[in-house]
Parts: sequence; C-alpha cells; structure tokens
Amino acid sequence: MSRVPSCAARGALTSLVLAGVLMAGAASAATNVGSINFTLGGKRLTSPWFQAAPYTDAFGDTLETPRGQQPALGVEVAWGRSNWPVMIALDVLHCYDDGVQRFHEIPIFSLPTTDVRRRVSTLEIFTVKGWSPYLGGGGAWVRGSMIAEMSDPNAGQFGVPGPTVRGRHAAFGYWVGGGLYRRLGPRFQMGLTGRLSKARMEFPERGEVRARVGGYDFVPNTSGEKIDAGGRHIGLVLGWSFPSKK
Repeated sequence: MSRVPSCAARGALTSLVLAGVLMAGAASAATNVGSINFTLGGKRLTSPWFQAAPYTDAFGDTLETPRGQQPALGVEVAWGRSNWPVMIALDVLHCYDDGVQRFHEIPIFSLPTTDVRRRVSTLEIFTVKGWSPYLGGGGAWVRGSMIAEMSDPNAGQFGVPGPTVRGRHAAFGYWVGGGLYRRLGPRFQMGLTGRLSKARMEFPERGEVRARVGGYDFVPNTSGEKIDAGGRHIGLVLGWSFPSKK
C-alpha cells in the first residue's frame, strides 16, 4: 500500500497554496474573469516510474508490474479579461508514489534477503493559453525525484538501513488537456479535468540492484536513456470562479 510521508504532503500542499495565492489577487478587478480550481485524482506514468514489486511466475520471470498510478493533487488557475478570446492559466500538479521490492537470497553468493523501498514524485507546472474553459495546451516544466532505500528486513524490529540513492532532475515539455465544469451557485463550480503531458529527462539513479559478495549495491543507469516524466492525469475539480454569477 502506498504511503505518503509528511515531507511529500507538505511539498504538495505548499505548491497548491502558493499557486492559489499568486493568482487570487486577479479576482479583485471588476473587468477580470477566471477561476481557481483544486483537483484530486491520479496520474498514470510509464513503466520506469512503477514502484511496486513485479508479479513473477514459478520460474522467477517478470509477468507484469501491478501499479502505475500516482495519487495527484493540483491547482488550476485561469485569468483573463472579459473581452479576451483566450485566457492565461497557471497549473501545478504534484504526484507521489512508493513501493517495496524484496530481493531474495542468491545461492551463488549466499546472500540474505534485502528490501528496497523506492519513492518517486513528479511536479508539473503549466503555463498555458486556453481556448475556452474546457480546452488548453502549452509548455510545461516537470521535475522528477526518486529516493531508493535498501534495508535488511531480518535485522532488528524495523530492519537495518543500508545504502541509499537519491536523484532529482527536471525538463521542459508540453501538455494538452481540458475540463468540463458546472456552476453550482454564484461562484462555486465542480467538474472533471484531464490532460496528457510529455517531458523527457535522463535519470541514472533509477538503475538497478545487483548482488555482490557480502551484499547488494545500487548500480546507476549510464546508458543515457531518457524517460518520460509526464503522463495521463484525470481528476475531480472543485473550485470557484470570478466574478460571481448574477
């Protein structure tokens, strides 16, 4: 089961609050129109970001990776003038997931069992021009981070920590998406939003765990391969618009 540590929760909430504060002042001018929405949903990434242990058959061959969905929190802020044909928007989307994979004893080296817990998160910031309250597209800045912690589950009450590897990288990309909203009262609105984002970056720290005499090591991926930190996001939207509906 995925668990969100306090640092990840604080980071997500801070991102949402800052984005809301930056644009909330736009609502004060009578000629301005727009909306501030909070989203709660999930983001599906490509397989390099999957953190849960893979399913294997009786021969130890990997069958599938069971989880590729990250819980996501976001804020969508749109702003413009009543006579503008388009609106300017700033969106922030924070996603997080973790998982534990167990490496069993390898007879050649007579190694004990070790657990590897990986935590990954992505943060997307979109600056866009939307052609209506329902469609949008533009550039995106995406940051990806990963923490992999190795531990011996057989030692101590909670295991003994081993080697740790950390990585954080960022890249520019693009996104397209849209939303469907319904006004409920003079200001409140709710609906659904969906988007597809793309941003490729190198992430050597995601490497693999390899056995050696006496234990295990993290081996970085030095191939130069780039992985996509974007993905498909679908979420529930709750927010309000300005000015209020008469």
